[in-house]
Amino acid sequence: MKVKTLLPFATILLTSLAGCSSSTQKSMQANDGSVRIVENPDGPLYICDLKTVKDTIDVPLSELVEDCRIVRFETSDEAMFKAWWIQVSDNYICIRQESDVVKLYDKDGKFLCNVGAMGHGPGEYALTTYDEVIDEQRGHIFLTPFYGKKIMMYGLDGKWIKDINLPGQINKAKIEINADGTLSVIHMPFQEGAPFAFRVDTDGNILDKVPASPYMLASNFDGEIFSYRNTGTFDFFYTGVDTTYTYDTKANRLIPRFTMNFPGLGEKPYHIYTELPNHVITNYYTWVDGQFIPGGTVLVDKQKMSSTQFRLVNDFYGNLPVSNPNIHFNKGWFMFNIEPGALSEMIETHLTSGKCPDKNKAKLKELAGSLHENDNNLMFVGKLKR
Repeated sequence: MKVKTLLPFATILLTSLAGCSSSTQKSMQANDGSVRIVENPDGPLYICDLKTVKDTIDVPLSELVEDCRIVRFETSDEAMFKAWWIQVSDNYICIRQESDVVKLYDKDGKFLCNVGAMGHGPGEYALTTYDEVIDEQRGHIFLTPFYGKKIMMYGLDGKWIKDINLPGQINKAKIEINADGTLSVIHMPFQEGAPFAFRVDTDGNILDKVPASPYMLASNFDGEIFSYRNTGTFDFFYTGVDTTYTYDTKANRLIPRFTMNFPGLGEKPYHIYTELPNHVITNYYTWVDGQFIPGGTVLVDKQKMSSTQFRLVNDFYGNLPVSNPNIHFNKGWFMFNIEPGALSEMIETHLTSGKCPDKNKAKLKELAGSLHENDNNLMFVGKLKR
């Protein structure tokens, strides 16, 4: 299945993807007829039909995560950042910045080190890095360039160990660490027969590969691979193919997992799929006269076999709204990064909206009173339920 190429990821992140109808107090009902399964030898492919998705409800964050706490990042010159993407592991937080150095913090927000540096020398990267993976077990961090023929390997002290040189170029690659220490890679290939997905050891030897079919080829860098890896597998959504997949490295194949039908909308809208352990989030919108027009945000519950338009609210903190929910789940964690001034304004607006439960008002007022405009960012963080 083909889909029109999305605009670059940086543009998407700046776009508000609001819901398309007013909130109700309804809960998602099981087996509502909007989700069906096509059985495949490698497992079920879930299909959601948008035309059957009717309601819009508020979904509490506690339905998706085990807990939620606030990380206050250290306020010092070297610790300040503007996050482009964030990875959380059990003991570390890695901040990837756009056209700037990658930074590493401990789980409580204390600055530890820069990972490499911007530049053209050994261990340096001239362009924005495009993915990262933290291997706590072996003490490594791996970074991929926007494009190039290497994966960069560092220690948890941020010092460069080596480049893993590859036989071919990778474009907007996503990487994952395997149990045996090898790396799995997916990227946007430009040439038929080049690997779309492959497994490589830390010496650069290609151990397995899945060659690119004609429909997988990219003609430019406008497409994206979204790979949030919240399911315990190397799952991804490539905008050149209208389905989420898992790269099964043991079987060395791509396994289809989810897609959505968009009937009645004329041209298929731009959309992003985000898989969670038991759910899929779909954001969809159109591009008209130089502007994004919000379509909706759909939550599919694969256990209930149901779906709904939804807005995510952080019920750990008085039902604070969580905009653009799909970008706040990554590698098994919920993350909502925000500047203190913006959070203060959010809390003030929320307290006057009538949507904050009375029992939570004092907690939010206390939080707002602790915020200082010149401090570093804060982040709401919680581990996803399995």
